[in-house]
Amino acid sequence: TDDLQDHIIICGFGRVGQIIAQLLSERLIPFVALDVRSDRVAVGRALDLPVYFGDAGSREVLHKVGAERACAAAITLDTPGANYRTVWALSKYFPNVKTFVRAHDVDHGLNLEKAGATAVVPETLEPSLQLAAAVLAQAKLPTSEIATTINEFRSRHLAELTELCEASGSSLGYGYNRIMNKPKSQSTDSLDETPVSEGTLAI
Repeated sequence: TDDLQDHIIICGFGRVGQIIAQLLSERLIPFVALDVRSDRVAVGRALDLPVYFGDAGSREVLHKVGAERACAAAITLDTPGANYRTVWALSKYFPNVKTFVRAHDVDHGLNLEKAGATAVVPETLEPSLQLAAAVLAQAKLPTSEIATTINEFRSRHLAELTELCEASGSSLGYGYNRIMNKPKSQSTDSLDETPVSEGTLAI
């Protein structure tokens, strides 16, 4: 990882992390991924991808994957606490890295913004739209009409979030004002479910 520059750090190599890795690979965009589950790391290694075993919330691990030279981080860990810890660590120790993270709910989104996230994405939006599309298809709506309906709803929803963002100073309109001080304590949410030693990075 010493030769990486302006790369993306994928924190969490589950379903979402794997999709992000695939998209980056197809575009030849440099990245490195971290996960605390050995089975997921094995999946990445089997595909010859730069996936390592390590705690993305650890300053030492982030340093080992070149966080000081990275341009952004996609944070998609299993628990709210794990996402919070990682956003907080990146914001505190590597403030030049833009952090993009998915939120389980509004309260989680607020906490992530307080921790310093660049942008928070509600994880329920796209799955909800996919489910709605399936229901509309069952209702015999034409494919073109379904696509139009879904796209219009997405555009309207994102426009509303952007408007709220401008009014509140938050990345997705959750209401957090970035002028407030960053919290120094960890979230009370549960942290990583898999125990990992601080600074562990298996390469």
